Amino acid sequence: MGKHVPTYAEKYAVWKHHGGRCFWCDEPVGFQEAEIDHFIPEHLENKPAELEKVRADYGLSESFTINDYCNWLPCHPRCNRKKGAKVPKLTLQAIDTLDKLDRDVETIRSIEYGITNKFKEDKRFAQVMVGLQTGLHTNKFTKGQKEEMKVLLADLELEQDEDIQILSNEIHIDVKQHYFDFLNRTPDPNGLAFWTNQITEGQQSSDAGRADRLVNASTAFFLSTEFYDIGYLVYRMYAAAYGSASGVSTTGGTHTFSVPIVRLSEFVPAIQQIGQGVIAGKADWQNQLETNKAAFVLEFVSRSRFTFAYPTTLRPAQFVDSLNANSGNPLSKGERDQLVSDLSANVKTRAQVLLAVGDNPKLISAEFNRAFVLMQYFGYLRRDPNETPDTDFSGYDYWLRKLNQFNGDYVRAEMVKAFIASDEYKQRFGS
Repeated sequence: MGKHVPTYAEKYAVWKHHGGRCFWCDEPVGFQEAEIDHFIPEHLENKPAELEKVRADYGLSESFTINDYCNWLPCHPRCNRKKGAKVPKLTLQAIDTLDKLDRDVETIRSIEYGITNKFKEDKRFAQVMVGLQTGLHTNKFTKGQKEEMKVLLADLELEQDEDIQILSNEIHIDVKQHYFDFLNRTPDPNGLAFWTNQITEGQQSSDAGRADRLVNASTAFFLSTEFYDIGYLVYRMYAAAYGSASGVSTTGGTHTFSVPIVRLSEFVPAIQQIGQGVIAGKADWQNQLETNKAAFVLEFVSRSRFTFAYPTTLRPAQFVDSLNANSGNPLSKGERDQLVSDLSANVKTRAQVLLAVGDNPKLISAEFNRAFVLMQYFGYLRRDPNETPDTDFSGYDYWLRKLNQFNGDYVRAEMVKAFIASDEYKQRFGS
């Protein structure tokens, strides 16, 4: 039996019902990027005996169908690959997932029917949907398509249609994706309008011109105050607390070298925690950020990994010196002595000392290029540098050397451009 490819309406129904989030990692996933995963693997359709055993194990009825809403979930391509063709481990959570999907089938099907019927019955809606599908597939609109969209969306009834509103947002996939990938939030209206204009201005000129705008806009997300105070802070907390890891590279001959210790699976939850409710420029956002940072660092130093590395039996001087050594000794003697004194006198807590080391200007400057390269993997590829298709840190090593060679000039190093133009990045969006 051949594989079933969900229709546009089926995929949209699943994606919309699950709130535009990947089932496996619970991160936002754009409609264009999303894939439909089978909770019970599709290949079991051709293996009746194995499928019957799964039915029995999970208590599924004979009416259970692998290729239907009772078994479909939206996910990132990378999460789909990671899950693979394995049958999920039999747990109460897995059983609950299938039970909920079964209960939701008619709700999801009603979304499919709704968009299908509107497509058939309303010529204007159909025109908009065809235009949106074309724009989503190519990730851009021609000048003629843009003009057609403007005319059609000027119709108040169409403009207010929920499905059109949701899918028309995907026009801004470049910008929206950068908000998700670097700031881990949906864009605020002003930010979305500004960066969309920066990227698409003069879009009909040349591909090179648009690429340059995207490179500059992409880099701006990494250099933004919001990311600097959240994502880069998380990076520095891990560097100060645990130093560097050791990686293998074949760039310039096989060798080991120091690589960032923080992993994507640690980074994403941390920026979610610190960034909760934070939108740079919004009223009182700095106070919200400081509150979130303090809570995160307090929780960070309470984790078993940290308390194992820094038992409470350590004297204040030992604690500060360990953090300083892990960070590459950025503290001056005066700064070091002051932190030891503050910790000894309970003027500062362990969490506050860690934050002070992580915010040291010398550490911020010293780690900048290493963090910049790491964020290309975390942001654009959504993986660790030594994760498949890589097997070691050779790629990371190559780009770090090149960025250092050009003294941090990402334009001359052509680093951001290379990641955006890479097949791996494009494959996230089905192109």
